[in-house]
Formats: sequence, structure tokens, C-alpha cells
Amino acid sequence: MRRDSNNILKSFRNAFEGIESALRLERNLKIHFFIGIAVAVFSLFLPLSEKDLLWVYFAIFSVIGAELLNTVIEKFLDLFFEDYSESVKLVKDIAAGFVLWYSLFSVVVGILILGRALFSWSPSFAKFFVSGVLIFFPLFSVFVRRYRNVGKNDKSSGGR
Repeated sequence: MRRDSNNILKSFRNAFEGIESALRLERNLKIHFFIGIAVAVFSLFLPLSEKDLLWVYFAIFSVIGAELLNTVIEKFLDLFFEDYSESVKLVKDIAAGFVLWYSLFSVVVGILILGRALFSWSPSFAKFFVSGVLIFFPLFSVFVRRYRNVGKNDKSSGGR
């Protein structure tokens, strides 16, 4: 039995070392981790139900888990592809999109739950606000990308 508990402890130690290494290497993971801890601690002082607290923690763990998975994917690809590759870029972009997707989910949870607790927002206002965020940011992103591409096309064609 002692041997099994040593293996379990070693597994946990290895897992924590992996998280620690990822935190040292990845700026975005540090940011999400810090924000997650701050929100988790702050949430303890709000009048939240257990269900609401569970959603907040689920959102935090989801974003950090997505960041860890993104780090694994990036590091794994870097092991095998030293030179630039469009395919590798696509996979890395999709992995980053995965993190973004969960980050948006966390924003939605934060607005719906923390907005109600902090600002006494009605559920209908929170839904309206969330809808605005979910519509505005993707549209804004598309607009910015198109604007940047137009600028690049103008420069490459000699400004014509």
C-alpha cells in the first residue's frame, strides 16, 4: 500500500511541477491565473449562492484548463516543427481560439452572476449586456482585421 501512495504523491508532484513550469513560461496563463485567483477570492465576499459560486469556479477552472491545453499543444508542435508551417500556425490559432472561447464563457458567467451581486442587475439587463458583448467583440474583431488587411494591401500595391 505504501508503494501505491508514493506513486500517487509522485503523480501529484509531477502535475504541480507541470503547472508551475507552464506558469513560468506562459504570460497569458499567468494573467488568467492571477485574474482567476482574484475573482475566486473576491467571490467569497459576495452574497452568492452555492450554485452561483460553482459557476464562477467552473468558469475559472475552464479558462486555466484551456490555457494549459493550449500550452501543451504549442510546446508539442514546437518539438517537431522548428520551421514555420501554415498547418502548425492553423493548429496553434485554433488552440488559441479554444482559450478565447472559454474566456468569453467566463465573461458571460461573470456578467450574469457577479453583475447581479455587485450592481443588482436584473436578469434581463444582464442577458442584454451579455448579448451586446457577444455580438460587439466578434464584429469589432472582424472590422479591425479587415481594416488591417486593407492597409497591408495598400502598402503592398504601392499605395494604389
